[in-house]
Amino acid sequence: MTRRVMTRWPAALLAVVWLALTASIATPHDLDHATPVVIDTDMGVDDAVALALALQDPRLDISAIVAGEGVLDTSNAVVAAERMLEFFNRREIPLYASDLDSARPIPACRALAESMLQASLPEAPTGLGRPFVPAAYESNDGPTTVLALGPLSQLAAALEQHPELETAIARVVIAGDPADQESWNLAADPKAVKVVRRAGIVLQFVAARGMAPKATAWRERPREGWRSTSLGDFFLDRLIAEPDAREHYLVTRAQLFDELAVLFVLQPGLFQSSGSGDVFSPRPEADVGERVAELLHRGRQRKQRVIFTDQALPATMLQPDVRVRRAAILAANGEDEWFAQLLLNELHEHLGAYSIIGVKMALRAAEILNAPPHAMAILSHAPPAQPVSCLNDGLLVATGSTPGRNLFRHEPGPPGTVEAAFTFNRRGVTLRLKEAYMDMIRGRIGELRQSYDLSEDGYWEGVRAFGLDIWEGWHRLDLFEVFALEDLGDDAGETE
Repeated sequence: MTRRVMTRWPAALLAVVWLALTASIATPHDLDHATPVVIDTDMGVDDAVALALALQDPRLDISAIVAGEGVLDTSNAVVAAERMLEFFNRREIPLYASDLDSARPIPACRALAESMLQASLPEAPTGLGRPFVPAAYESNDGPTTVLALGPLSQLAAALEQHPELETAIARVVIAGDPADQESWNLAADPKAVKVVRRAGIVLQFVAARGMAPKATAWRERPREGWRSTSLGDFFLDRLIAEPDAREHYLVTRAQLFDELAVLFVLQPGLFQSSGSGDVFSPRPEADVGERVAELLHRGRQRKQRVIFTDQALPATMLQPDVRVRRAAILAANGEDEWFAQLLLNELHEHLGAYSIIGVKMALRAAEILNAPPHAMAILSHAPPAQPVSCLNDGLLVATGSTPGRNLFRHEPGPPGTVEAAFTFNRRGVTLRLKEAYMDMIRGRIGELRQSYDLSEDGYWEGVRAFGLDIWEGWHRLDLFEVFALEDLGDDAGETE
């Protein structure tokens, strides 16, 4: 991915900053129904993958992260969490550093976990972590689910000092098996588990019990040559890039652990309860490993369906030329782009090159910025005349960043360029359609214009066929030059 600082068009950059300021009034649609979650973590390797999953899912409203000692010591756990928040563009989430000291022995896997996280995460500004306060476990949006990916030490201490805190917590979901004496999160501080239980809070233990092997796709994925648009996939590939790291995560730790607890919060129907009702393990028919891999691959761009269900449209509802290509389009570009293109082309009422490219451009920007629907500010620099201006329809439909949400503006850029600037959470990128693809569009449209008049069906049939080729075969990873805008700073406002 090419990343350069955008230095042209200072007026446009100012407009982007203005959009970022006004974007603070927009709330991602999915968060209207999201679960308020506080994540308690010691930033082991499984924690990191679980956190990546949570940071990318629009159904979780992460109220806070509490980082403390366990697999990593507290200071390194905080730094690792800071770097993950930076990598996934989630700096708006409060991060608290545990204030507890521990005399526990250093875990044997600490050095490997530190080296894996150090190698997989880019350097990031420190200082996101703040001193712990009991209010970290509270949310203004109602009782929280505390997702315990590490020992319960900090939560137990907070409850002992502030018993009234239990009214702010709906439940504690614990990655651990009470029937397993070696279950790390429980064995590290068994007293803390008793303290939390005595507080009267509902405890739900999530245990693999041999039913949660990690995804076959992760084990069989080639080290080179495969492609994904997901930040989560990119992080995982870096995390297990070295042979010893891959051995540790996929072989030694062959079952899902902390990742399983996140999946339980997202999709409890994949799990069955024990006789006691407080231990949950995967149902025999549920391939939870593949489901975790799918969610990590999917990213944060999942739309909340309002009219449609998540079921595939019947084949008879698709035009014949789309019907025969559906499987190939889905395999090449994913479900989120498929659905956005369906909506776009019905709105646009014909399959055109630039409208379809607009969907691909907007989704790629959202993936880079880890932006959910209805949250990213867009400043389009598409030329004002058709057909290039049709890019704007694709940008709007793919993101829900509509003028009605005060998230879209159009300022034509210099002639001969097709690009748009996107901002989310004080970070911005500009995507520009590569010249080679513009040349192919000009060439194909030129050929059609030589053969047909605009009033002839042959012209529009040719445009439709070309649009289908672009939809299926022009991948959004290939189409655009990516320019990183300067970090917009704390004064640019929040988008969540």
